[in-house]
Amino acid sequence: MNEHNESTAEPQDLFGHSALLKRYLNRPVPKGQAEIWSLVLTSRNIPHKIIHSAYGYRIAVAPEYENLAADELEKYENENEAWPLKFEVAPWYANAQSTLWTVLILTAIFSFSFSENWREQLIRIGSGDVDRILHDGQWWRLVTALTLHTDPPHLLGNMMMGGLLMVWLCSLLGTGLGWWITLLSGILGNLINALAHGGAHSAIGSSTAIFGALGVIIALQTLTARRLSFKDCAVPLGAGLALLGFLGTHGEHTDIGAHLFGFMSGLILGLIAGQLLKISGLPSLRSDYFIGVITCLVPIMAWFIALQY
Repeated sequence: MNEHNESTAEPQDLFGHSALLKRYLNRPVPKGQAEIWSLVLTSRNIPHKIIHSAYGYRIAVAPEYENLAADELEKYENENEAWPLKFEVAPWYANAQSTLWTVLILTAIFSFSFSENWREQLIRIGSGDVDRILHDGQWWRLVTALTLHTDPPHLLGNMMMGGLLMVWLCSLLGTGLGWWITLLSGILGNLINALAHGGAHSAIGSSTAIFGALGVIIALQTLTARRLSFKDCAVPLGAGLALLGFLGTHGEHTDIGAHLFGFMSGLILGLIAGQLLKISGLPSLRSDYFIGVITCLVPIMAWFIALQY
């Protein structure tokens, strides 16, 4: 009976099956998700096994049963699709290790802005000068400003707080996607901050992106609430605003607007990312790696353009 179903499939069905195989059988998932899928397949008498690797758990099915297994898992997910939003959690240890190494490397690179020979020039061409951004079209400053800091304590403070948030965020989204959405939050936050001031303002620091990461985390926590009630949405949002107020409003040179707009940008992007994850799931390891490479290239290209200007 199973052989009959597979042999009579139309070409478009086979194409559809390839997407289902990629979603359910050809990528690592958390242990709990793999165990649930295993129960579904067991109840349908589909032979399979759970394979564990450093990146997570994967359902292995003999080739002749793959399409049937994918169909059954798709039916199960469709039948149980409801609030709260469900998306897989990336393996914690591997992402935490790579995230902390990334933070250490960024700290070393950002330290170059404290050099006596480079500091004045880097601030001049890379700071978030609103007039230059809005009136002269120097859009790269939205990116380069995130890499500059006033002094070593400013840098270390941002990296310490940012490191903790990034470990958390990357454990949810994966390393590449986590850093990418954080960078976008910082860029969007700087843009909104520039539009709000309109002119005669300049800002530097990665804290805009860091509070963007906080906003993304809060958005994902809101989307995973048991129901879309005012209480379930207000609690994580209130906690995020409390952290924003506690960590982002003190200090002589604190740019409260940049912190607030970074946080709000992260909320928006987090809500969008959460809904997309519900449909497509986390990116594959190769895709996440590619996203990470793109994330690295954006500030490199921004600084390349800035140095040529």
